[in-house]
Amino acid sequence: MSYAFWGLVEAAKSAAGATWEDRPATLKRVLLAQSPETIRQFNKDYHDKLAQAYRWDLWGAAYLINGGCSDDGFDYFRDFLISEGKTIFEAALDSPDSLAAQDYIDGTELESYRYAISSAYEELTDSKIPDDGLNYPTDPAGQEWDEDDLEQLFPKLGAKYG
Repeated sequence: MSYAFWGLVEAAKSAAGATWEDRPATLKRVLLAQSPETIRQFNKDYHDKLAQAYRWDLWGAAYLINGGCSDDGFDYFRDFLISEGKTIFEAALDSPDSLAAQDYIDGTELESYRYAISSAYEELTDSKIPDDGLNYPTDPAGQEWDEDDLEQLFPKLGAKYG
């Protein structure tokens, strides 16, 4: 990732300021300043991060934070998680319970963040972004949980959102 994937994510987060709902629009502006090739690579790396975070433990954390979490809701939670930047993303991969330290995380879904990528590419090139062989795992990684066990699995999140 020589073009600094996380640098572009952080630039969008910084430009959006405290309003995380503004991150998709700021990501699009950041990407519009890049080449189409960079946007394609960003899209590939973005989908790799989505797949990396496709884990049962993160889904459990999203379930607690959002008061429930469907398949689509978990997709959009992972969009939000990536928009948080490298430090919070990697901390959540290490320990989903670490998300309890973020005061503003509540009901977080950011579906439009992923669409900013294709929108920027299409605006620059007048064509759809190629899928570049993107693929997802068919099932989340890790151990499936039972809803009744989530507060025990994630005590900090359970205390905050349970």
